[in-house]
Amino acid sequence: MTHRFVLTAATLALAAFSTCAPAQALLQTESFEDGQVATQGMEADVPGRVGRISLVEGKVDISADLGAEGHPAQVNWPLTSRNMVSTAPGARTELRVGSTAIRLDGDSALEITELDDDRMRLRLHYGSASIRVMNAELLSGFELRTAQATVRITEPGRLRVDAERTPDVTLVSMLDGEARVDGAGASLTIRAGRSAELSDNGGRGEEVRTLQARRDVFDDWSLTRDQQLVAQATQATRYVGTEMTGYEELDRHGSWSTHAEYGTLWTPTVVAGWTPYRDGSWTWIAPWGWTWVDNAPWGYAPFHYGRWVQVHNRWAWAPGRHERLPVWSPALVGWVGGAGWSASFGGHSRPAHGWYPLSPYDRYTPGYRLSDERLRRLNDWKHAQAHARNRDRDRDDRRRNGLTVVPNDAFGGRGRVDVPRAPRAILPPTATPRLNAAASPPPPPQLRAARSSWNDERRQRLDSGLLDTRQSDAARLQTGQPGRERERAEQDRLSQRMQLEQRRRDRDEGERMMRERASTERLSRERDALQEQVARQQDERERMRRDQENRAQVDRTRYQLERGERERMTRERIERTQRQPMLNAGAPPPAFERRPMRSDPPAQLAAPAPRPSAPPQMAAPAPRPSPPPQMIAAPPARPQSAPSFTPPPRGGEGRAHTDARGVSRVER
Repeated sequence: MTHRFVLTAATLALAAFSTCAPAQALLQTESFEDGQVATQGMEADVPGRVGRISLVEGKVDISADLGAEGHPAQVNWPLTSRNMVSTAPGARTELRVGSTAIRLDGDSALEITELDDDRMRLRLHYGSASIRVMNAELLSGFELRTAQATVRITEPGRLRVDAERTPDVTLVSMLDGEARVDGAGASLTIRAGRSAELSDNGGRGEEVRTLQARRDVFDDWSLTRDQQLVAQATQATRYVGTEMTGYEELDRHGSWSTHAEYGTLWTPTVVAGWTPYRDGSWTWIAPWGWTWVDNAPWGYAPFHYGRWVQVHNRWAWAPGRHERLPVWSPALVGWVGGAGWSASFGGHSRPAHGWYPLSPYDRYTPGYRLSDERLRRLNDWKHAQAHARNRDRDRDDRRRNGLTVVPNDAFGGRGRVDVPRAPRAILPPTATPRLNAAASPPPPPQLRAARSSWNDERRQRLDSGLLDTRQSDAARLQTGQPGRERERAEQDRLSQRMQLEQRRRDRDEGERMMRERASTERLSRERDALQEQVARQQDERERMRRDQENRAQVDRTRYQLERGERERMTRERIERTQRQPMLNAGAPPPAFERRPMRSDPPAQLAAPAPRPSAPPQMAAPAPRPSPPPQMIAAPPARPQSAPSFTPPPRGGEGRAHTDARGVSRVER
């Protein structure tokens, strides 16, 4: 009994704990304000892979989340999960994540739903996107979704996706490589040169068609960008990995060298007196915090990977070890100042914050949670360890030369901290603070304190009766706090957005109808031309058939005429043979004269031998009946010449004759 009671009590306790824990977690999550990071989100490492905006042509906007207020995109702006990038009609942009390139055509919207070390998941809401994936190791984590399809690349190559160009239609084209497309109740593999069109017709069902891939101006532009970047990054790939975002810009804007103390160095092509982390801006990006965005086109990889050193009074970037997937950092700087430290700005002393670029001898301390393994990779410099005895020689001079100081209130607003426009303090060497002591970065923008102070002031004024409700609303509008007018403005903005979306849909519908009308007319013309071609082919075949029959008739007539002629000639030959006189069988064969030779003795003249008597005449045959009129008369008989006879030469009795083979012989 006691044992059963203990088990029941333990079960109830576990159930109560499991019920209270989610509620407590929910309350903690709801208590966080903007600019603060949840404790539960800090339990896991932040992503070590972050992309960037590498090209902006036209009006391009970026927002931190779907539905959030966007701002104009800037080159080198970091890209991470839940970012939304949209382009206006006629604009284009390029996003880079390591060796992967993502390009958007005009009137397009792409959301990065998830981006970390292993996965890259995108969603194309509308428009056209061209994607090139070079690294085969990243294919398993890549995925792109539209309203009608899910695309996964199975072989490295270039992919083109068009969403909502035609309402409720997605067109997936594989220009190089291979991809698998799932959607519309089907799953198919697309190889190079083929396309798949997936449509959702509502109540009429879903359709899938395979087509021949077609290239347009956007594809040619994307291919040209790929060829240029590959051709311009031949040296950089020898010193850094291709998954280091921004590596493709280094060869065009600097030179590579090797240093005995720092290893590989890259020196940018800049003006004299240039200092890192001075021409750009600071912006707050969760979960990392203050993140540096440089203004130079090459200013991404050198400010989020590696360290900076001074060689011969010039700043050079040391990328460190060659890693397959390097760890990204918001800014590799050391902070100085803070509470209790001020600097002179235009003759007035103000609280200030400053920063300087870290060298290989300095240890990077992030303001966010990072695993020991990743932190070791960020601070592991084999060249610096080999020359550790030199680290204190010029540390203070290097930090002082790279130090940048701005007023502390520059980090208090919601917007970015534009460093070139912010007041900067130039400190003399005697006023330089202790740079060896690491200071904390500036705090995040505090909105909760401003809201609390505004609420307290409003409550006091309402209690004292100094302001009525209308005045309090006006004060709320002046301080920028949410109220009815702000909600009304939000509703108006949402209504305008819906109207713009409706106009865009109407425009797309009109263009679709025009395309369908033009397509119908084109198909009608092609059908008429095809019918005319078929009729011409039938006439040609009929003419060829008649010609063939005529030729066959002519051949048959010629054959009959030739056959009759051969029969006639055969009959005539037989008749001639029958009319020839028969020779006497007992008559001696004719003799042939033998030519005298020089060796023969001169012959004596002798009387010629008597000629043989003529053979007896045979009785004439009975006359034949005359041939019919239509037959041709037989030719007259050819006269037979008598065989010549030559008497044998003197000197003996003999007789010369010719045998059956035509050889002359003499018999004695």
